Amino acid sequence: MALSDFDLKLLAELQANGRISKRDLAKTLGVSSVTVSIHMSKLEKEGVIQGYSVLLDPESFGYTIEAAIEVAVEGGRIVEVENQLSKSPNVYAVYDVTGETDVLLLARFKSRHELSQFVKTILRNRYVVRTNTRLVLTVIKRTNSLPVLTRPSSKSEPSAVRERHGS
Repeated sequence: MALSDFDLKLLAELQANGRISKRDLAKTLGVSSVTVSIHMSKLEKEGVIQGYSVLLDPESFGYTIEAAIEVAVEGGRIVEVENQLSKSPNVYAVYDVTGETDVLLLARFKSRHELSQFVKTILRNRYVVRTNTRLVLTVIKRTNSLPVLTRPSSKSEPSAVRERHGS
């Protein structure tokens, strides 16, 4: 789906304040509330807007330990293992990755004991070869926002490619 400049501005405003009313969006963007509603509905239907949520502080709920857990999987069972791991309520992200491991999990825990039990559960899976757990010491940046107002170049080739071909 091609996004118009208006769509990008609308999305940027929504990312900055997901609670903003359609009326306030319309005022900020210089259009009618109906126009905002039409565009939002289209973006939702097309899956560009995947949902609306509130961001909670994990520590307020006792989740003081955050870990990045790498998992090496054997036997071509990566998707099966990823699906199983994604069911844990402690896991908030599962990534299929390249490198020495196959899966990267991001998870939160209330105690070292809870983390230890979780890792031991992972290792009981017959397709898991090993894990490597890294604890997050300090969160420097955490966001779900995308740089939506940054447009990719409309040129079909990167400039370095054009220069090599003498264009």
